[in-house]
Amino acid sequence: MITVKRQDIAAFLRGWGLIFIIALIAVVATVIRPAFMSGTNILNILRAYSSIGVAAMGMTYVVIGGTMDLAIGSTISLSAVISMRIINGTVVDNYSPAYAAITALVVGILIGCAVGIINGGIIAAVIGRLGESFIITFAMQIVIAALALIVVSGEFQAAKYQSGLFKDMGIEYAPIIIFLIIVAIMQFFLWKSKFGRNLYFLGANMNAAKMAGIKIKTLRITAHTICGACAGLTGVLIASRVNSASPLQGVGYELDALAAVAVGGTSLAGGNGSVVRTMLGVLVIGVMLNALNIIGVDSHLQLVARGGVIILAVIMDEWNKRAKLRQGG
Repeated sequence: MITVKRQDIAAFLRGWGLIFIIALIAVVATVIRPAFMSGTNILNILRAYSSIGVAAMGMTYVVIGGTMDLAIGSTISLSAVISMRIINGTVVDNYSPAYAAITALVVGILIGCAVGIINGGIIAAVIGRLGESFIITFAMQIVIAALALIVVSGEFQAAKYQSGLFKDMGIEYAPIIIFLIIVAIMQFFLWKSKFGRNLYFLGANMNAAKMAGIKIKTLRITAHTICGACAGLTGVLIASRVNSASPLQGVGYELDALAAVAVGGTSLAGGNGSVVRTMLGVLVIGVMLNALNIIGVDSHLQLVARGGVIILAVIMDEWNKRAKLRQGG
C-alpha cells in the first residue's frame, strides 16, 4: 500500500501548486463560460499581462536582493507619456516610423534606468534594507508621478499614428515574445552569473555578504537599475498596446508586480525566488482576474479577490519558511 506523507504533499504544493491553481481556475471558468478557453481570450490574457510581467521581473530582482521598489508604477507612467510624446512629435515631423519607435523605446528604458539608479543609490547610501527601501521608493513614487503630470500638464496623450513599428510592439504576439525573452535572459543571469549568486546571498544575509567581500552598494544599484529598466520598458509597451498614454497610466502596477512576485513564491524577506515562478504568479493573477471578469463578477469584488490573493501569498511564504526550518531541523 502506497502512503503519502504530509511532507510529500507540502513539497508537491510548493513545487507545482501554481500550475495546479492556474489549471483549476481555467477549468472552473470554462465550465461556467466556455468562451474563456477561446483562442482570442487566451491571447488577450497573455498580451495584457505580459506588460505587468515585465515589471514583475524587475521587482523579482530587487525583492530577492532584500529590498522592494514602489516607484515602478509612476516610472511606467513617466516612460509612457514621454515615449508617446516622442512618437507623436516624430510623426508630425515625418520621421521614419522605425526611427521614431526605436527612439521612444530607448528613451523609455533610459528613463527607467535613471529612476532605478537614483533609488538604488539612495538605498545603498543609507545601507538600506526592506523597511528603508519601502519608504525611499514610496517617496520617489510621489516625485516621479509629479514629473509625469508636469511633462504633459496632466493631459491625456492620444496617439497620432495609424501604423508603424511602435504600434506593432503592442499587438498580436509581440508583447508576449518580448516578455518571454526577458524571462529567459533574467532567469539565466540568476542561475548562471556571479551577479545572481551574490544577489541571493545579499538578500539572505546582508551582513554576511558584506563580510564575504561582496560590493553591496554596487549590487543594490545594479538590481534597482534593472528594475527601473523593466518599468521603463513596461511603460512603452503599455502605451503601444493601448495607443495612448496618461500620467496615471502606471497607477497600481507596483502592487500588481509585487503580488505576482509574492504569488510566485519569492520570499518578501529576500534571499530566494525565481523569475520563472514570478511568471507563473503573473499567469495566476491574469487568469483569475480574467475569469472573474468573463463570468460577470462585480469589479469591486474583483479587487477583494486581488487583495485576498496577496494575503494568501504572504501566508504561504511564511508557511514555506517554517516548513523549510522544520526540514532543516
